[in-house]
Amino acid sequence: MLKQSWLSRTPHIVAFVVLPLLSLGAAAGAEPPDNAGNPLAAEFFGAQEQKVTDEALTNARQVAINGKGATWSCASCHGENGAGNSTAPRIAGLAPGYITKQLHDYRSGARQNANMEYVVAELSDKQMLALGQYYSRLESHSSAGPDLGGDISRGRQLAQQGDWKVEVPACFSCHGSTGWGVGQAFPALAAQHPSYTAVQLSNWKSGRRSNSPVKLMHGVAVTLSDDDIRAVADYLATLPPPQQGTDRNAHAAN
Repeated sequence: MLKQSWLSRTPHIVAFVVLPLLSLGAAAGAEPPDNAGNPLAAEFFGAQEQKVTDEALTNARQVAINGKGATWSCASCHGENGAGNSTAPRIAGLAPGYITKQLHDYRSGARQNANMEYVVAELSDKQMLALGQYYSRLESHSSAGPDLGGDISRGRQLAQQGDWKVEVPACFSCHGSTGWGVGQAFPALAAQHPSYTAVQLSNWKSGRRSNSPVKLMHGVAVTLSDDDIRAVADYLATLPPPQQGTDRNAHAAN
């Protein structure tokens, strides 16, 4: 039996990935098909600075640092500067629309994590939008580094070029040539902690995580070996983090 191709494993992959990357203006503000019935989809992927007031940002910082009521603060796991650690991901510098969508997905059950489900339960939609803006504006040093014993050169190959022998496209073809992300839907991967990256790739592969538009990440991860997952996770941890004011379209892969 012929192995199912990456393109056939991922319906509409050409329309969703190739066309938006050829037209970056559309990629930045596009509403992916899986969110067609979601009333917040426009805010997720078209998050604008003016949508959040200074007062809302100040309140978001209070939630991030001190928590809300009896709920844990974001900083208690992700650190005050959002740089994360070996047990919690880096969230500083991620696109506001991406952050907002993940928070909403935890609350709706589209993405599962018991700790995050507890934290977001009391957050309003407006607070999620404000937290997305707050963390997108944070700039912090990288506290990540390779620690999984992965093959860095192999990880570099997968990130920059992919490997069509195993039908894996380059990470940077969607997430940008610097790994700093593209638009609101393709998050930064650079300076992420390898333990987090590896777990997410494994979850995409197994289907435990399935909240990417048109199941895109499952199609990417499903043929990755455990060694390749460790390799690319370790390589991405060596990259510098996004800088404040990053143009999320400027570093799209050509």
